[in-house]
Amino acid sequence: MEKSGTLLALAGTIILMAWVIIFDMSLIDIVLSFSFLILVPLLLEEAVRGKENNRAEHWINNVMITSLPFAGAGMLSVALPAGQEAGAWAVLWLFFTILIAVGGLMRLLGRGWRPVQETVIDLGLIYMAAGGGWLVISSGGLSRYLPYSETIVQLTAVHFHYAAFVVPVVTGLFGRWLVSYKKKPAGLPYTVLASGIAAGPVLVALGLRQGSPTETVMVIIYVSFILWLSVWWLWCSAEFNMWSKIAIRLSALLLIITMSVSLFYSFGMMNGSYWFGISDMIRWHGLLNAFGFSLFSVLAWRDIKPDRGYIYTSFPISKLRTKGHVGNDAIFNKGWVARHVHEEGLLDHFHAYRSENFDPAKVSATIRQFYEHTDQFSLRAHVLWQKGFRRLSTLINKWTLRMGQINVPPSGEVSMTGEIVAIDDDQDGREGVRAWTRKNEQTGDSIFTALYSSHANGRERYLNIALPLPLGIMTGVLRLLHDRERGLILTSERRKGGKGDEGIYLTLGNWTIRLPMREHFYVKEVSKGKLNASHEMKVFSITFLKIKYIIEEKKSRGQN
Repeated sequence: MEKSGTLLALAGTIILMAWVIIFDMSLIDIVLSFSFLILVPLLLEEAVRGKENNRAEHWINNVMITSLPFAGAGMLSVALPAGQEAGAWAVLWLFFTILIAVGGLMRLLGRGWRPVQETVIDLGLIYMAAGGGWLVISSGGLSRYLPYSETIVQLTAVHFHYAAFVVPVVTGLFGRWLVSYKKKPAGLPYTVLASGIAAGPVLVALGLRQGSPTETVMVIIYVSFILWLSVWWLWCSAEFNMWSKIAIRLSALLLIITMSVSLFYSFGMMNGSYWFGISDMIRWHGLLNAFGFSLFSVLAWRDIKPDRGYIYTSFPISKLRTKGHVGNDAIFNKGWVARHVHEEGLLDHFHAYRSENFDPAKVSATIRQFYEHTDQFSLRAHVLWQKGFRRLSTLINKWTLRMGQINVPPSGEVSMTGEIVAIDDDQDGREGVRAWTRKNEQTGDSIFTALYSSHANGRERYLNIALPLPLGIMTGVLRLLHDRERGLILTSERRKGGKGDEGIYLTLGNWTIRLPMREHFYVKEVSKGKLNASHEMKVFSITFLKIKYIIEEKKSRGQN
């Protein structure tokens, strides 16, 4: 349902106004309720705004739609006296914040740490669970077990609903606008700013635990990033329409005022002068941040509607699953084979992959023949596990041998045999699927069972290679490039700016996460009918495996 966040916020506004009129609520209770009922649905909706969403974003949207009853529970938890009943209502709000955090975590894991503007939004969603936890401590009367006053525990709950949620999310929305405005990645200054904003809640929490003067130092560091954000907003506000310009400038100025108040309070705590007390902090810092900065900034960025730029992990994932041993026979034993369909290559036509970065005509004809008629070629491989991984490869091989998948042998020479088999697209869920099974010619052990397909996103087509695993599936999404020597490059290395599907992913159930692994293929022609290929695997940035392939056309070797 479109604008459901807006409708929920409107309903929340009416409920909050009626509640404040009927019941006696403290300023802290009102600030927290304002977050529960109004800010949370507005920001969740904006974070995943758009018709095209991935699984994690659908999750967040569905969680947002259910926010009103949970917000009511949160409001009851702060309205009732601290104790078991109030704590029970707070647990319901905690459950809701955990659902938000799960969506943020899965969105982060599915995409990776880049781009930074999306990461800072995800961290804001994850921090919400900490806010729910502190609410349970406060409402449940558990603060007596902590070395903090009840008021400090309540303010910590407020901190994680505002400084740890609202500020990171609106910082991420600002980053989206920067990217769309500049037409290029946000850049180093924004990366540093976003990192400081994201780390700020943790820094303040550490300072609170250590006490003065550490607390003051941490607050100064965090406030410096907040002031930087405010000044940058004031600088960029000239680019917005009149309403957004006014709202952004008001929110930035109010943030400067409240952060200055926070600094005065911290210096007072460090010097032992309490001329500016906790009640003054609640009145000036808390109220201005909640009903000034937070409200105006959220409304402004919702009006600006910065474009997300790219929808990550929205590509098709194979639906085929297996249990226990995989092996080359899984495609037959599971009934995945397409009847009356014959395939002889890993892809149908190279020209389907034409893009602004790839021209199939600039790739050797023999390379194109190998990928379009793979059955006509034989493979020999030289496996070389890198130093530091060679002993580990023996243990890995014992496990992969039992699994019958990704069974790369220890370092040495190996000849491979295999076949191309058409797979039922309806069962798989992707288009034009075919399996390439490979086994060790000497031992007969299965090495790979890979299900090849492709998908398009925008103007680019990717190879989409699925490796069935027990209870899950690994997917390699590779982009195609060429070099100046008519060679072919297949890589999962993320491009500059990060706007692409390329990567290695693991899917368990319906959740897909991006693995910290990279693979890079390079194929070149060495003579007519003969190719050399190199395959390099990395974990993070460390190369752990290299495989050199000699690929020869069978008829050139007198084979049938």
